Formats: sequence, C-alpha cells, structure tokens
Amino acid sequence: MKTLSRTSQDANPASPLARWRAESLRAITLAKSNSASTLRERTIEGLHEALLKKVKSLPHITPDTPILDIGCGSGAWMNRLAANGFAVLHGVDGDTEQFAGERGTCSAVSLDTDVDLGLGDRKFGLITSIELIEHLENPGTLFFHVARHLSDDGVFLMTTPNIHSLPCRLRFLLTGKLKDFDSKGDQTHIYPVLLTSLQRILPRHGLRIVDKWPYPANGRSTTWRPVFKLAASVLGWILPNDDPGDILCLMVRKDAVPDPARY
Repeated sequence: MKTLSRTSQDANPASPLARWRAESLRAITLAKSNSASTLRERTIEGLHEALLKKVKSLPHITPDTPILDIGCGSGAWMNRLAANGFAVLHGVDGDTEQFAGERGTCSAVSLDTDVDLGLGDRKFGLITSIELIEHLENPGTLFFHVARHLSDDGVFLMTTPNIHSLPCRLRFLLTGKLKDFDSKGDQTHIYPVLLTSLQRILPRHGLRIVDKWPYPANGRSTTWRPVFKLAASVLGWILPNDDPGDILCLMVRKDAVPDPARY
C-alpha cells in the first residue's frame, strides 16, 4: 500500500489534514470578524449603523479622511468605520483599558480637565462623539477640543439622549424626572443637553449646528413604556413635537470666526 508523506498529504487539498487546516483557518477568520462586530456599542441598537449611512452620504468624506472619535469606548464605532473602508482612525477616551478595536489607535485623556489631547496640530475632517456629552462635567471642554482639531471644512457629529421629545416632556411634567437621568437611568449621565444651551455655547468656540435629526429616523421611540407613547401620540395633535425620537443627532461645522461676545 502506498503511504503518503506528511508533505504530500499537506499538499493534497482533498486530504483530511488539508481540509481540517482549511476549516480551522476559516474558523479563526470568522472569530476575528465576530469579535469586531460584537464589541459593546454603548448606545441603543441600530444607532451606529444609522450614523454610518449619514457619514457615507457626506460628499467630502473619503476613505482617507482623518477621523477622530472622542469617547471611543470599546472601539466598536471605529471598527465599523474601518470595516467600511475608512483608514485613518484615532480615538481618545478616559478609560483605554476597555478599548479592543482592531483598527486605528487610541490614547488616554481626561475629557473634563485636559486642555491638550496630545494630538499636536492634527486636524480631522470628521470628529464624532457618540453618547458622550451627557457624561461630562464640563461640556465646553469638548467643544474647545473640537474647534481646535476640526478642519475648516470638517464636520463634527454628536449624539445624546433626547430630552426634547414629547414623551420625555410629558414624563417630566408628571413626575419631575427626566428619562435617562433619573434613578433608573445610567448613573454616569449628569448633563442633559438642551438645544438652547448648545446654540449659546457653540458660537463661543466658532461652531454652529447645521443639521439635526432623530433616531429612530421615524421619530418613534423604541424605549418608552406604552402608556407614555400612547399619551404622547394623543397630545401630539395639539402640542409641538419638533424633536421626536430617543436620540438627538447633531451635525456641527465651524463658523468663520468665534463670537467672543457670547461669553
């Protein structure tokens, strides 16, 4: 009986050893892919996917556009960007031990107190901050860093829990408590974002809101209890609900000159 050598078995694609190695390689590749896709997304389901569509629709954003993610967390958002062809990625966060992104770089900063992110004079065509500002003691520091590192034609994309929706306003009227900022919400949420406040703070840093939209895009909440959604749907016939949805998404650009008179 002819006996195949180890080398000849390896070379034979039909051999059991070759098949086993091929299956092992596919399993390893799949595991790496799954690890990237299952990193913790610290926001409601579907938001990252929706934001990616928005980013890809921006005409000046290309695969080579430098992107900075402020408050990058686990790196899930950066991984999603990388998987869609974006190549120049950097993140900053106060807790870099949680960062497990397979693409891009990450550095440690204190977003409330650091006056320098350690980025030198680097400019970014896109800066993102997803579900971060509500955790900050000093949100003005965030805008200081954005103004410093955003390119003149760049875009700053930020999201935060939406306290302007009709269900949220109704709940506050009845209970005196804000969803996501009460005892049942994330206890690290300390700064509910008012659009009026933003419209006063941003010009101090030479920034302005150019677009806003809700998530979910249809404005229908995925997190409210049915009783509040029902009451809000009825009151919606007589009360304004200009900013529906669970998450408020904002696109910000630079103004030509900061307005010191706003200080």
